[in-house]
Amino acid sequence: MKNSKGQTLVLFVLLLPVLLLVLGFLIEFGLLQIEKRKIENTINNALTYGMEHKEEETVKQDIHKLLILNLKTVEDEIIIEENTITIQITKKVKSIFQNFFSNQQNIIKMKKRINVENGKHYIIKE
Repeated sequence: MKNSKGQTLVLFVLLLPVLLLVLGFLIEFGLLQIEKRKIENTINNALTYGMEHKEEETVKQDIHKLLILNLKTVEDEIIIEENTITIQITKKVKSIFQNFFSNQQNIIKMKKRINVENGKHYIIKE
């Protein structure tokens, strides 16, 4: 009992790195979920815009500009057919741990399309 004064400090020092690592991964996961939601909303808006302005000649360029405006750096593929518009997005998201794990980047890929059937629009995630 005499020599037990420093046990709590030693235990705290041993567990602190583990707690910080878990906290970092939770923050990383949260940031990825926010970015996925932002990409999904942007694609939905771009698909809706595309269907509303489908008859215009510059609709593909306008959709691309809309994606770049909202998502900054992104690789996209836009396919416009008679009753369907398909958008595929690939975006690199920096990791908060990139300094520790040799410039690690997370890649988010999402593909959605909008169909018109019986006068109604249906957005489908692929």
